Amino acid sequence: MTLLMADHFGEGRDDNPYWNESVWFSFSIPERRIHGSIQYYFRPNMGMLNGGPVMWDPSGRFQWNCLYYNWSHLQAMPKGAQKFDMQARNSLRVKMLEPLKRYKIGYDKEGFQMDLVWEALGPCHELKTGDPGQTATAKFHIEQPGRMKGTVRRHGETFAIDCFSMRDTSYGARDYESLALGGYFWGIAADSSFHALCMGEGREAKCIGGYIFKDGEMASLASGKRTILEYGQFGPSKVLFEGTDKLGRSMQATGSIDPGLIFTGYTDHTVVWSLAEWDWDGLTHWGDNQEFAPSEWFRQMARGEIKLGEATA
Repeated sequence: MTLLMADHFGEGRDDNPYWNESVWFSFSIPERRIHGSIQYYFRPNMGMLNGGPVMWDPSGRFQWNCLYYNWSHLQAMPKGAQKFDMQARNSLRVKMLEPLKRYKIGYDKEGFQMDLVWEALGPCHELKTGDPGQTATAKFHIEQPGRMKGTVRRHGETFAIDCFSMRDTSYGARDYESLALGGYFWGIAADSSFHALCMGEGREAKCIGGYIFKDGEMASLASGKRTILEYGQFGPSKVLFEGTDKLGRSMQATGSIDPGLIFTGYTDHTVVWSLAEWDWDGLTHWGDNQEFAPSEWFRQMARGEIKLGEATA
């Protein structure tokens, strides 16, 4: 199956105001514990575009004190914009160089500049979960492992970027109010990668989708679970993921998760977005962990009214 439609606005768009077209790329400097995101969402039926670059390290964990944050909400959708060929009001520029393979990313605002190129290291994987909550957030959703190279400059300091990087893109009506607790995580090495989405409250969460890419073959996960071994302040700090794909291949990976950024850009749910170092078969896979929860649940947890690892029901 070809997935060329992933690089374009989705077919079959209805008049739902919450129809969503999303794009996301990661970048990092693991040895400096720097992690970042370039993400934007089109809301074509509203005529709106939101998103932009975010970069953080352990010195600042919130949008008001991290290294950089301009995930802009109130932008009009640029006239004639394409999913991977656009320039936003906040200066974010994205250009597809080669379908499903290479993308150029630029940005220049407030003393923060980006000049990056993302290149695929493997094929796209279409995330099909069958989970009604996840289906409500995307009709079509892919992930793809790759590598990001280039430079980021912040107030005169230059950061050389050469890292493993995941991208994803999706389309469909997006209803985040249906989203429960869970984790979206991945790891990439030179010749292998994995991705998983696990949902559930408490220390153990069931895998509802993802993939294993190894020995040149990519296959969807058929089953799996994530077990939280240790907690940090607002989310897991060490986890074990066990999964089996549709080719019968099994994996176990242990992830060490940084404290991360408390990301509130979605307003109705909160994400602890973290750099993650995975040990899979003795090989380091760099990636991230996006621990998400409804905003009110997170608020109560942050206030100490709900304890991490304990079910509320």
